[in-house]
Amino acid sequence: MNTKIQTFVIALAMMLALTLGSSLVCGQNKDDNQTVNLSADNSSNDLTGVWEAVGVPSENDCATGTPIGELINVTYTFNQGGTMYAEDTLSIDRYRTAGSGIWKRTSGRNYTYRFFHYAFNPDGTFFATVKGSSNLTLSRDGNSLTESGTFQLIAPDGTTVIYAGCFNGTSHRVTF
Repeated sequence: MNTKIQTFVIALAMMLALTLGSSLVCGQNKDDNQTVNLSADNSSNDLTGVWEAVGVPSENDCATGTPIGELINVTYTFNQGGTMYAEDTLSIDRYRTAGSGIWKRTSGRNYTYRFFHYAFNPDGTFFATVKGSSNLTLSRDGNSLTESGTFQLIAPDGTTVIYAGCFNGTSHRVTF
C-alpha cells in the first residue's frame, strides 16, 4: 500500500510541475518586449488585452476605402510576448477556425499584426487559408485603436490567391 501512495504522490507532483511550468512559459515576455508603456503613471496602456469592434465593414474597396462588405463584430486578444487571437461574425464562411497570429510594435503607438485561419467547405473539405495583415494606431489614452489591413484567400495548393481584399475599422479596449 505504501508503494501505491508514493507512486500516486510522485505522479501528482509531476503533473502539477508540468502544468505550472507550461502556464508560466506561455505568459513570458520575449527579450525584445513587444509591448510599450504609453503613460507616465506606469499603467498598462499598451496593445496587450482584449479589443472589440462593433458594426465594422467586413471589407472595403482597396482603392477608395468605400465599405462593400456586410457589417460584422470583431474581437482581438493581443497577448504579452507578441501572439494574438482573432474572431469575427462574418457569415460568408461559417466553417473556419479562429484566427491566430503575431504582432509587434513598430514605433510609438503604432503596431502591426499578421494572422491566418483555415476555411472549409460545408462538406468539411479544406477550402482555403485566409491570411491577412494590418497596421494599428493606438489612441493617446490607450482605449481605442484604428486599423487598416489586407487579406487573401489562398487555395489549398498554397500558391493560388482565390480572392484578396482590404479592411479597416476602430476597436475599443474591453474593460470592467
